[in-house]
Amino acid sequence: MTPHRPVPSAPYAVPVAGGAPVGTRVALVDAAGALVRAPDLSAVGPFHPDGHGGLVAPAADPAGLWGYLDGRGRWINGPGLEWAGAFDGAGLSRFRRAGLFGYADPSGDPVVAARFTGAEEFHHGLAVVRTEDGAGYADPTGRVVIGGGFDAAGRFGPVGPAPVRPVAGGACGYVDREGRPAIPARFDGARPFGAGGAAPVRIGELWGLVDTAGEWIVEPSFRLLEPFDENGLAYAIGGGPGDSFAGFVDCRGELVLRRDGEMDDRLWCGLLKVGNGFARGFVDPAGRRAIAPHYAWVERFSPCGAAVACVDDGAPGWGVLRTDGSFTPSAHREPLTDADGWVVGFDDATGLAPFVAGDGALVHVDAEGRDVCRVEASGDGASVALRDAAGRTVWEGAAAPGTFERAWPQLLCDAGQYVDHTPVWEGDAAAVAAELLERAPQSFLPGATDPYDLDGLDEDDEEHLCRGAVLLVASAFLEAEALAEYPFLQDWTDARFAELYDTLAQRLRAGYGPPLPDDRAVFLRRGDGERSVTWQVGDRLLVLQEWAVIGDGDMETEIWLAALEA
Repeated sequence: MTPHRPVPSAPYAVPVAGGAPVGTRVALVDAAGALVRAPDLSAVGPFHPDGHGGLVAPAADPAGLWGYLDGRGRWINGPGLEWAGAFDGAGLSRFRRAGLFGYADPSGDPVVAARFTGAEEFHHGLAVVRTEDGAGYADPTGRVVIGGGFDAAGRFGPVGPAPVRPVAGGACGYVDREGRPAIPARFDGARPFGAGGAAPVRIGELWGLVDTAGEWIVEPSFRLLEPFDENGLAYAIGGGPGDSFAGFVDCRGELVLRRDGEMDDRLWCGLLKVGNGFARGFVDPAGRRAIAPHYAWVERFSPCGAAVACVDDGAPGWGVLRTDGSFTPSAHREPLTDADGWVVGFDDATGLAPFVAGDGALVHVDAEGRDVCRVEASGDGASVALRDAAGRTVWEGAAAPGTFERAWPQLLCDAGQYVDHTPVWEGDAAAVAAELLERAPQSFLPGATDPYDLDGLDEDDEEHLCRGAVLLVASAFLEAEALAEYPFLQDWTDARFAELYDTLAQRLRAGYGPPLPDDRAVFLRRGDGERSVTWQVGDRLLVLQEWAVIGDGDMETEIWLAALEA
């Protein structure tokens, strides 16, 4: 009898990003951040048991050619494929070679030659494949056992037949696992059967539910019905003007979870994220509260069972939430965000979430909230280091200056990150004001991108013209979508602008003495919120103003320093 060999823990894939020509390269590290493989890969998929006590994963080299790695980061089938996908429930990985698809087993060897023009993952023993003749179903040996000439085919569910469209532009029906017609083609759209024995089908613009015999469970009445998930629920949109609804229905078509405020359109790890715009939590498939709505922001759960989350008990605090409701606060300022300002969160393949450290490093955190490793760029961007959980350097790289960048907060920014005119904040504010007072007066429009560009002004703009000189000290623009996503963002930004304004006012008081009384303060321009402090300096007025304006839900805040004709 062969003794059981436990599957080892999968290594983590960690990206090391750089500018051209370096690009992003992926390293492999273990749970303590020790180096498994240097960053010389362009992509790594999820690891899968190889059936012999080890692991295997699809991966790509720097040229974008794919192959398969073992759990120690060694090629077991070297790069030479155009693409390779994750291993599915049948233990097979789709790959593409010369434009055609095949399947490889956990040894990395092709068990189905590349001969299909399209191929999907295996579900319940069969996979949808496509040849030049059309779509059909193949078994794990690659033999097309059903069809092969359908215009379109959908996967088999846990019960019942599978949806097909026999001819282009024709109606949809269902075939059984022997390839025999099970439900005649009479639908305009059809989805797989769920475990409860119901399938969403469409007639015209409306969706309904049929059973495995093709009889109506619910006649077409929904505007949308998604496929049933592993919880036996399908996301639905229905109703009409005045009584529309969205939520999840069961196999009888009964509304189990109704959207009330925020609600995701999919459950992850058996939990559904819900919220009211300010607090988010999770409910189970029956709608029972699973995790209290205590989080100002939280992502949906990753397959590793963790999610990046933020609590706001007077000040935003980020950390890692798990499906059992336990939360581990992070010592780092915030999670990494993408170019559009959205939290990157846990990677479904790697099980790590990147956080931004105060020193500009990227810290990769596991599902327990523990730091696994750090990626640190040098100040000049000419080098980068990968360090383990203990801070030891496990790999270093070098390139031209400016190739590697440090990561800085993009949500919970420091006050200095909003500054547009660095000398007035990091230097002598009074000296900057003195230089401004010496400038020859000219007309300007406060709040404009270029305040001195007066071409094409309308009558409303002309009413706001000032005479003197002005500097944009600091600015922030918060989009309505971001304010809705991150309810703490406005308070945080307001506090940072208060810090900027109060600090600069104090420095100018030290240089120019007491300002004019509040009732004599000058406002360059009114908006939806402003405050100003003004000094009389000879025949000029020195004005420090904070100005905010709201439009279409967006919020713009600026601080100006101006010298005006008295």
